[in-house]
Amino acid sequence: MIENKVNKPWGYYVDYFRNESVAFKKIVVAPNEELSYQYHSDRDEFWYVVSGTGILIVNDDETYVGEGSSVLIKKEEKHTVKCVAPKRLVIYEMQVGRPSEDDIVRLEDKYGRN
Repeated sequence: MIENKVNKPWGYYVDYFRNESVAFKKIVVAPNEELSYQYHSDRDEFWYVVSGTGILIVNDDETYVGEGSSVLIKKEEKHTVKCVAPKRLVIYEMQVGRPSEDDIVRLEDKYGRN
């Protein structure tokens, strides 16, 4: 098992397991921060919210998520999540397909990343 913490402008993620076809990680989004609006060509993602409150956007449809919420995000679906509570939003994510951090196509990003 690996535990690799990667700091991001919105918080951080921790890789728990990763191989060529699956990855399992924890995503921690700081209050008032958000992931880029993005999609992936080579993987599906399953998200499970452990704690916090957020607004999940998938293909321009907004939904509030909180503890116990889950969602399947399929390849090519545009998505982001915003932390809208005073405490961190914690999500466990499983990636299935080709789980590479190179498979991120950013459509919008408040931090100016491409």
